[in-house]
Amino acid sequence: MREQMATRTREQLRDYLFGTLMPTDRGAWPADEASLFDHGMDSLRLMQMLVYVEETLKVRLPDEEVTPERIESVNSLVEWIDSRR
Repeated sequence: MREQMATRTREQLRDYLFGTLMPTDRGAWPADEASLFDHGMDSLRLMQMLVYVEETLKVRLPDEEVTPERIESVNSLVEWIDSRR
């Protein structure tokens, strides 16, 4: 069950990040361990992503928990999001 939730979180996050926030052809989407900041993430997009997680995924990610390690990649974001469920 937990693995299914992580898979769903990953899919939703990837769709939002690379389909909406940093539009990229699906075939060129970076790997889940790739640095989001190397692929267009910046502070404004980070804030938009945090709002998306809270409003759409219904998971609160406290500002004081934002660290470079937690926001570096899709993998680290999914791990953080799922730890807050």
